[in-house]
Amino acid sequence: MKSLKFSILVGLLMLMPLNAMWGQSMVVDIPAVPSDTSIVRTWQMRKSVVYFRSNEFGTGFLLVDEYSVNVLKIKMSDNVVVRDFRILHDTVFLSGYYYDAALAQQYGLLARFAIQDFYNGSGNYNWMATLRTPMPDCYGGNCKNQIYDIPRLAVYDSSGRTKIAFIAKNYIVDETTRRVGVGSAKYSGSSWNVVFIYNKYGIEEYTDIIATDDYVVAVARTNDSARLALRIYPKNDFISMSPFGGGTPPSYFYHNKFGQGLSDLEVDENVMATAMKINKFAVSYHYTNSPDDGLAVKTFDIIGGLASLTQAMTASIVRRVGSDWKMRDISYSPLRDKLMVLNDSDGGTIGGQTSIIYQFQLPLLSVGTYYGRYQPLYTIQALDSYGAMTDAYIVSGNRRPGPLSLHWEMLGQMSTCFVQDVILGRLGAANLYTTFMQTNINEPWILSGNEPFVVEVLNKQHVCARQSLQE
Repeated sequence: MKSLKFSILVGLLMLMPLNAMWGQSMVVDIPAVPSDTSIVRTWQMRKSVVYFRSNEFGTGFLLVDEYSVNVLKIKMSDNVVVRDFRILHDTVFLSGYYYDAALAQQYGLLARFAIQDFYNGSGNYNWMATLRTPMPDCYGGNCKNQIYDIPRLAVYDSSGRTKIAFIAKNYIVDETTRRVGVGSAKYSGSSWNVVFIYNKYGIEEYTDIIATDDYVVAVARTNDSARLALRIYPKNDFISMSPFGGGTPPSYFYHNKFGQGLSDLEVDENVMATAMKINKFAVSYHYTNSPDDGLAVKTFDIIGGLASLTQAMTASIVRRVGSDWKMRDISYSPLRDKLMVLNDSDGGTIGGQTSIIYQFQLPLLSVGTYYGRYQPLYTIQALDSYGAMTDAYIVSGNRRPGPLSLHWEMLGQMSTCFVQDVILGRLGAANLYTTFMQTNINEPWILSGNEPFVVEVLNKQHVCARQSLQE
């Protein structure tokens, strides 16, 4: 009976077209899109939106359907750099910056567009850029704050509205200190509203922001001690403002100035985070001087507005001379209850730096072997779970050098287009402590508008496709 079922399965697979074979490992290139940078986010089952950028060939978005050889493309202004984007209600929300070459000025940017416009053949980006804004509580109102980059965002629904939570890099005009704060934005259909928590002393270097069922979570590396820091905001109170004093524009302060931190490891560069079920979340980052270097994974539960550490795991990695490690992305599969962590490092068995996707099975991390996947000829830059009800993920990157590339992989796939890496994990423990962040709130002045686009049709090319049963 088992043999008969297997024969039927094989027969069905043989009747399916190659690019429709669910359960396979697959790599495709898009020859017409040379790319230095890319981001991928899943839209619907087997359909994804991809951002691409090339210093030579421009920038824009693609709609890629696993079932179709056609790829739909829309361009953006070459002066726009997208740092992150998310999809909610069939709308793409993006963040980054706009560079004005004539003025040699950089402005933080938020924008949105409807995915349906890929099929309509044309549409518009609704955008807003942040301008220099007076700070009435700074030097008697003589300071101006400039948000110049919005590197990460989260999009969620609250109180019947779609809202954007973001982290933003900013500075006071004529000062050299650079800070990273936390902001909130809404688009009403005709106008943008933005508020921004200014990080007065710049202790926290925020690197990611996410939304759980009830909270917004910003994660950071501290500049004074290189430790992990967390800020948790209730969705229904993010960001509420309480006015004080007089002046135009009015001054505001944020009532909760306390966050949390962990002192067990020294954080190397950026921390990445992903929401999990209900109000649970996970973070991953590289650590250093502890006494070794390696990869850290931690999971948390939010109880009463505060994070509670549930698990902590580290894996030692030998850092080779000249290696420049970087956390790229992290995602979660609800169906498999599994974390996927994309990072640039030297790995466990590779012998040199590359882009590796590691998998961590939950709910309980354990001591022992963890496996990663990498492509020797490719740089991988972004990762996303392939839908809440699937047990697969998709990554974007490019050949070195070469065209934009997309990679699909089932979790637990035995036959794969990737190469396997191995690291050894060990469990640990740490205690959370309270941190204080002196802050105030600004309402950035903005410039907004609409930018039209038209849709082009491209083709994709299969490089590898391997089908197998699950482990």
